[in-house]
Amino acid sequence: MKKKVIAILSVAVLSLVSANSAFAYKQESYSKQIQVEVHNASTTSLNLSGVYKLQNLTTNEMFFALPNTPVTFSQVNGEVSIYQSGSSMFSANGYALHAISGNEKIVVFTSDVDGKKGATADYETVKSYTAFQGANFVDEFTNANGETWYSITDELGASSWVPATSGRLAEVSSLPIGKASNGNEYRGSFNVIKSGATVQIVNRLDLENYLKGVIPNESPASWHIEALKAQTIAARSYTLSKAGILSSTTKDQMYKGYSSEHKNSNAAVEATNDLVLRANGKLVQAYYFSTSGGRTANIGEVWNSAQVSHFVSVDDSIEQSPYKNWTVSIPTSNILKKFGFSTTDTLLDIKLTKGGSNGEVTAVTAVTSSGEKTITGNETVMRNVFIDANNASLKSSWFDISFTKPTGGTDLAIQGANGSSEVTSLEGMSVQTATGTVPIPGGSVKVQTNEGIISTTGVTGVQTVTVNGKGYGHRIGMSQYGAKARAEAGWTYDRILKHYYQGTTIEKY
Repeated sequence: MKKKVIAILSVAVLSLVSANSAFAYKQESYSKQIQVEVHNASTTSLNLSGVYKLQNLTTNEMFFALPNTPVTFSQVNGEVSIYQSGSSMFSANGYALHAISGNEKIVVFTSDVDGKKGATADYETVKSYTAFQGANFVDEFTNANGETWYSITDELGASSWVPATSGRLAEVSSLPIGKASNGNEYRGSFNVIKSGATVQIVNRLDLENYLKGVIPNESPASWHIEALKAQTIAARSYTLSKAGILSSTTKDQMYKGYSSEHKNSNAAVEATNDLVLRANGKLVQAYYFSTSGGRTANIGEVWNSAQVSHFVSVDDSIEQSPYKNWTVSIPTSNILKKFGFSTTDTLLDIKLTKGGSNGEVTAVTAVTSSGEKTITGNETVMRNVFIDANNASLKSSWFDISFTKPTGGTDLAIQGANGSSEVTSLEGMSVQTATGTVPIPGGSVKVQTNEGIISTTGVTGVQTVTVNGKGYGHRIGMSQYGAKARAEAGWTYDRILKHYYQGTTIEKY
């Protein structure tokens, strides 16, 4: 008798839901989709705030991923594996997790299960499902055996009953968020794909929401709103000028997602919606940086590229920054290593070549007891010539150096056909005598001068190297600290941008 009651009840429920089989949730789509790498590791995971659609990018089959339970990804035998709640799946091309929003409840299956016509196992099978598949939750019922069963309707309209032990009841979120292994939370959707021997999580989302996760990490949200607006337009222009997957680091723009958003920076994004920089009708790849040191740089000089009219050196004396002037000590052993000398060699001198209009360094020459070598290159190369004790590079290519001269000797100069040049040691040199050319021996050497005989005994080489620099970053385009100072002085965002990006206009994208 009880079995008949259950059957009648279940048939009544099935007939009720069959008239409305389609799911009402909305899958997110992005008119200006941005892709940004947020994590890359041998094993990585996402913890979701709501149910996500899960697409196998090899077969294009659609599944579901559960919320509030880590979804773990790794690379196994050249395929991306996914593991959640005891179930796993593999895909050569990886997976897409599509954000969905709504107020539905969905039963996500954690194991293979048969959907039955009624709420006991001995009913006829309506349809079979696999782990990671899911269906819309309609109702639940506890049968005479004390078993809880869910009434479901899948996306094709098939209705049935499944035991609660075969799946989890989960809700679709009104604001789907994914938390990555790095601890940051991100709006939008994700792709999880192979990247060499590792697994890469790529966040897919709308441009404006991406910017909300960028701006407070590039310019503090406490800064003046006009500076934040200028930052937003520069960042939007830069983003739209790039193709492919962006980095979430300063290689492109610092992005920490939803967990870093702030009402002030969000307001700047919304107030400048769709505004970009253009030059001669073309979108500007709007470079920006922390601190100029008092003047920005010409792009052609610091990057050894063609000069561009809107990336020219402009005055930035208004700028106030902790990085406007800086000093760092460099171990001589690091210098010898960088130039390819042995650590047993003696560093005797360092010479800078300044090719930039403001004095930016374009070449460095190291003189040692084994000879001399020169490194030339753009600002990235120059900032990495001198590495400090913490393995950090210089903050900019606008710098001078000072160092202690070799001790135990006297300032010397060699007279040549084209004039004299200073040297710090005679080691390795030769002298012309009445009987021929004779190598100068190491150790104690005495030289006859107009003022008498001097000794070069005990030369020990350069002891310390100090770099005194200005600015932080490549110094091309907009100074963030300069924008801050100008905003505080009453400048509006458009005036700030037109100062740093000469000859540009601000337009809707």
